[in-house]
Parts: sequence; C-alpha cells; structure tokens
Amino acid sequence: MDLKRAKELGAELAGKLPWQEIADSPAVRYYTDWSKFEGFKPLGRPPAVSARLGPCEVVVQNGVFAGAGECEGVEVETAGEVFNLAPLDSKILALHAAALEEAVKVRVKRAVPLLVVKLEALGEGHVASHVVLEVEGGGSVVVYASNGRGAMHTVVVEGWARAPTEYVLVSKAEGPQYVHSVFYTASSVQARPLVVGGVMNAVREEYRIGEEAVAEAIGLELGLGEARIDHVVSLINDAPRGVGRAKLFAVAADKSFVTQRAVGRITKRGVMSDSSVEGVVFIAGEGAVANTQPIILVETGEVAGARHSAADASLDEEKEFLLRARGIRREDIPKLLIASFVDQYLASLTDTAAEYLRRAVLGEVAAHLAPISAASQHAAH
Repeated sequence: MDLKRAKELGAELAGKLPWQEIADSPAVRYYTDWSKFEGFKPLGRPPAVSARLGPCEVVVQNGVFAGAGECEGVEVETAGEVFNLAPLDSKILALHAAALEEAVKVRVKRAVPLLVVKLEALGEGHVASHVVLEVEGGGSVVVYASNGRGAMHTVVVEGWARAPTEYVLVSKAEGPQYVHSVFYTASSVQARPLVVGGVMNAVREEYRIGEEAVAEAIGLELGLGEARIDHVVSLINDAPRGVGRAKLFAVAADKSFVTQRAVGRITKRGVMSDSSVEGVVFIAGEGAVANTQPIILVETGEVAGARHSAADASLDEEKEFLLRARGIRREDIPKLLIASFVDQYLASLTDTAAEYLRRAVLGEVAAHLAPISAASQHAAH
C-alpha cells in the first residue's frame, strides 16, 4: 500500500489491535514487556541531520533519509509502497505505520562486499524507520538499528534476495526498540542476527523460503546489565524442497532477561523441505534469566527432515573443576564462555561483516568482559 494509506490505516488500527497476534497468551505476553512502548508520541518530521557517510553506507536518522555514501551498483531512493511483505496486524506495527514520515528503498543491483544501512533514533519520542531492501546481485548487507534511552524506535525491514546474500540484522538498543524483518529468498540467505541490550529489545524475523532455496540463521542475543530481550526467528518453507536451518546463542549476564525462539515451519506447499532449529543459552549472572524455545510446525506428511533441539551451556561442577584445574580463575569462567559464544557467532560471518561488527557494535561487550586475567587467558588457549 502507499505510505499515505499506511499512515491512515495505522492510526485507525492502533486503538483496535492487540500488541501481538496471540493476544490471549499470558506466557507469550510475558516475554515482551509492551508497557515499555506506551506513552511515546510520534517525533514527527525532524529537521535535517547531517551524517558522516562512509563508502557503501546508507543512513536514516529519526526516520528520515540522511544520505548515502558512494557504492557502485547500489541505488537509494524514497519508497512509495510499504507493507507489501510485512503484515499490519498488531498494535505495535499500527503505531509504526501511523508514525511513519518516510520509507527508504535500497536496491542492490550487483554484489557488494559490505553495505551498511544505519537506522538511528536520536530524538525524544517515537521514531519509525522503514526500509525496503531489494537484493538482486547478492553480497553482504548489514542493517543496524539503534536508539537512545529517550527514544522509542520501531523498525520494519521488507526484503528479498534473488542471489546468495549475507543478511546481518543488528538491533542494539538503550530505550525500547521493536524490529520486524520479513525477508524472502529465491536463492540463499545467510541470516546473522545480533541483538544487544535495551530496556525492551523485541526482534521478529521471518524468512520465507522459495522453491529449492535455502535460509540459514545463526544468531546471538547478548543481555547485559538490566536489558530485556525477546528474539524470534521464523523459517517458513512455503515452496517445495526448501531448506531452513537456525541456531541461536543467548547470553543473559548481570540481571538481564533473554528469551529466544527459533521456529521452523513447513506448510502444505513446502513438500520435501528440510527444517531444523536449535537454541543454546548461557546464564552468566545470579539475577539473570534466559530461556530458549525451538519449535517445529509441520503441515505436510512429505518432508525431507524436521528437527529441533535445546541446550543449556551452563557449567556443571565437573566441568568447572576441569577448567579451574587448568588454571582458570572461577570469576573468569563466565567471561570466557561469553567470549566463546561471541567468537562462534563472528566465525559464521564473512570477514568484512565480522570486522565491522567488532568495531561498530561489540565494543560494549569487550568492555563488559574485561579484565580477564592473563593467567586465565593463557590457560584457555
């Protein structure tokens, strides 16, 4: 639909729709604290903000396109049509639509080593950022959503890929942030989501897998301080012979609350498809909470495979004894395990994307882990 109609419909539905589709489920409501998204007024169209632009970098500030650095084969323009892939079926998405001032279309016509799309909420109030991402040539694309403590940030990404694509969705928050991404692949997508911090950081990812196409998601949730994270990755096989695989790593440190849900769904049209989902959690603080819920939904009797598993990476007494026998201090063990999760996640990325995330996103994590004693670092290796 066009942007004007989306704003009108969003304003109409915001007072009618529940916060989420499963409105009567107290368990699901518990994972996302929707009260954190109440009381924010739309920021409105802010004055232009100058942005320092690097090559192959697109910046959207306070919901408005701020500029794009030179990048061969990449076209950026305002988007007139929105909600073609993402549904407008919940209060949070209705509020997003009502607050929209502008949508940005990013078209990747040829493979790029690394394209970074920054979505920044810098003001006080509700900021809505909306991106339409069309990947024809493949390559590596990072969509990085962030906000300050005074901003409520809602983000919608509607994307599709016709060539092999690395898609890194980052949600790093201070204030409440809701990210909804719908990505269709007719080829293959290597999804690498990263969710860090936030008073309420809710991320919904949906990958729709075409015929004989592949979607592989390896993700990491990092709960630090008193952060609250609710991350859902859904892989939907809605065409024959597709492959969907997801593995999510969750860390809950300090007094954080982290929930991850990896969902594999094979519809009636997804005959002879293969789906597997896995969740791994590590609780690194006495006041922290983490849980994983891998789910498989199969609607046809003709499948190539359907598997799900969950694991707790916390150490038992025997494993802790073995590590301490190697000279690792007890207080360093959780830090080393968190570092191991981060390393496993970064190893799944291309070199260019991994280096960008180390530099631009994970500095806070490194500070949280330091200092690990020299003796423990030596023993770990």
